[in-house]
Amino acid sequence: MGHSPNMEKSILSFFLFFLSAFGLMGQSTMPDVWTLQDCISHAFENNITVQQAQLRAEIAENNLQTARYDYLPNLNLGNNLFWNFGLNIDPVTNQISRQSRQTVNFQLSSNWTIYNGGAKYNTIAQRNHDLKAAQYDYEAARNDIGLLVASNYLQILLNKEIAAVAREQLRITDLQLKRTDKLVKAGTLPEGERLQLEAQLARDQQNKIATENAVTLSRLQLANLLQLEDPEQFSVGSPQLTLPDPTILNRPANNVYEVAVEKQANIRAAEMRVLSGEESVDVAFSGFLPTLSLIGQVGTNYSDQIPNITGSEDAVIPFGFVGTTNDPVFITQSIPQTDGVKPFGDQVSDNLNEVVGLSLNIPIFNRRAVSNNLQNAKINADLSRLGLEQAKNDLRQTIFRAHADAKAAKLQFEAATKSVNANQKAFDYARQRFEVGALNQVDFETAKNNLAAAQSQYSQAKYDYIFKIKVLEFYLTNQVNL
Repeated sequence: MGHSPNMEKSILSFFLFFLSAFGLMGQSTMPDVWTLQDCISHAFENNITVQQAQLRAEIAENNLQTARYDYLPNLNLGNNLFWNFGLNIDPVTNQISRQSRQTVNFQLSSNWTIYNGGAKYNTIAQRNHDLKAAQYDYEAARNDIGLLVASNYLQILLNKEIAAVAREQLRITDLQLKRTDKLVKAGTLPEGERLQLEAQLARDQQNKIATENAVTLSRLQLANLLQLEDPEQFSVGSPQLTLPDPTILNRPANNVYEVAVEKQANIRAAEMRVLSGEESVDVAFSGFLPTLSLIGQVGTNYSDQIPNITGSEDAVIPFGFVGTTNDPVFITQSIPQTDGVKPFGDQVSDNLNEVVGLSLNIPIFNRRAVSNNLQNAKINADLSRLGLEQAKNDLRQTIFRAHADAKAAKLQFEAATKSVNANQKAFDYARQRFEVGALNQVDFETAKNNLAAAQSQYSQAKYDYIFKIKVLEFYLTNQVNL
């Protein structure tokens, strides 16, 4: 029975819908409007720098596991297959021959290092410190990307506010142009007033385009930081951020440093590298000490020259003559009966050999290799200590600078707040005078532009103040929050 065309279309449509739904199941759902926490969480999972740090931590974990398993004996299975031509000694029969032959041997061997100067123990300790350092590096990478995402997110919010100021300025100019146009047509104002407003409107339109483009560029920059495949679909919200608590500025910068130095992941990573460097010195020193190993081996052989003996047959053969009578003397000798080459399995079982032994290696002269390795390990340990001190110095300078920047940002924000309030009052007064004809167009535009500049500076100061306070809070809490 055939199917109708409509039924075939329905089946095809259902099949395509099923495939689409199945494909979407494997995709992570992206938010329509991204919050800061959405951005940070996505960056933690997808940012290349964070992923690289995570992979390095996984490598360090594998190295630690390798060091731990090094305590166990190894076990190796070996096999050799040879074709011999010309004069040779059969490794199975141990006979000299010129016959071409084929031989096979198998070895199952194990070597267990019982003592090697403590190198295994110290290597495990070193790899453990390396793992912790890599884990702290991963945490530090997350912290860095979190701060960077927060900075870029705040830049978008700042650009949005500046764009909103530009749109408001454009709206005001457009309203004034419409009002002036009516007055010009009524003969109350000269044509020059309208022309000046048209020029100002064009400038405001250009400013609006520039500020909105700045929003787009900052949004694309954050999308690129998040490794988004379609930055055009990326959109952030416009949360109403509350001003941070400035009481953190009452804490001395040195107090903030004392708290941060105990929490910051990059400092902890540097501390782990110092411990790893100290363990590497002990590992290098073990090269001067003897090594004791237990060795075990089981082997067997096969040769195509080994006959397969199936039995024996007595034969009487002449042995010599009696000296006095010259009578012949005969002896009976057992002659083995063969049937081809001895089977492979029989040879393998018959030729088994076992070896158990101890191996002691005492280093006497190694061309200064161990001595130089020890010196390099000590130097690297010193470098790790200097690296820790450098990291602490960098953190101290960063915190002191961040503390000073936050104080300055607070003062700039307070000044910007006063400036925008004053310019708002000046603009309201100028608009009232302009609307009754008591103020000319140039002075009105000056007041309007001053307000726009003050509002932009206020937005910049506000977001700069918020971010720099949050940076200080990060050093105290090791978290990025708005």
